[in-house]
Amino acid sequence: MAKLDKPKLSAKEIKERAEAHPMAVPFLWLGKANVQRNFIFVPLFGMILFSILGYVYPLHHPAPWDVFGFSYAVIGFVSYSFVVLAAWPLFKLLSRPENYYGEDGDEGEQ
Repeated sequence: MAKLDKPKLSAKEIKERAEAHPMAVPFLWLGKANVQRNFIFVPLFGMILFSILGYVYPLHHPAPWDVFGFSYAVIGFVSYSFVVLAAWPLFKLLSRPENYYGEDGDEGEQ
């Protein structure tokens, strides 16, 4: 019986695996540019799926903002998009420089 050949790793991938925490190694594929660029399709697919489910299984007691059968999926997608897009301005607003607390390493040493 022939053994399956393991895929060859590049020098960059070997270095990333060596520097990463052992529990993080299975998730290194999330750092690839292709995955990051196309990740928006995951919540978009979820919105479509739950829209279909909302149409097939309508709510028994809809809330006043449930104008149409799958409005909760659209509201969830808009909320998710707002949180993701608000991350950059919030980071700029709330972040501090690295030496904000005076931990340069030079102080206290004489």
